[in-house]
Amino acid sequence: MKKLIAVLAPLTLALTACVSTGTTTGTPGATGTQSATQQLGNAAIKIAINAKCTTELNNIAAWQTATKLMTATQKQNIQSEICGCVSEKAPQSVTAVDLATAAIDPAARTTIVSNAVTKTINACVAEAVQ
Repeated sequence: MKKLIAVLAPLTLALTACVSTGTTTGTPGATGTQSATQQLGNAAIKIAINAKCTTELNNIAAWQTATKLMTATQKQNIQSEICGCVSEKAPQSVTAVDLATAAIDPAARTTIVSNAVTKTINACVAEAVQ
């Protein structure tokens, strides 16, 4: 328990030191503020989400059936569109607390990524089909 506190206390201080004071990041389309830590966390989560999306998509029976008649290029293009959508939308369902937890706990990271992908993959498949 003491080791956990010894690790979490400095991490908490470091994360709170990175909190922005209300200025925007200068990124086009940015809504709100993000610290450098949050931006790095979001980038890492997006990469993990994209990888998880590809795995999940290939495990969906409807996806397997729908792509049987597609060329490899067509399948890859649609998969990229869907997983790009998921990697953009899924982090919106991840809280700052989740990002901090994911940074220090690989098991939690896996769960957070899995939940985020599950929440958004169906909506992105529907968008890609339309």
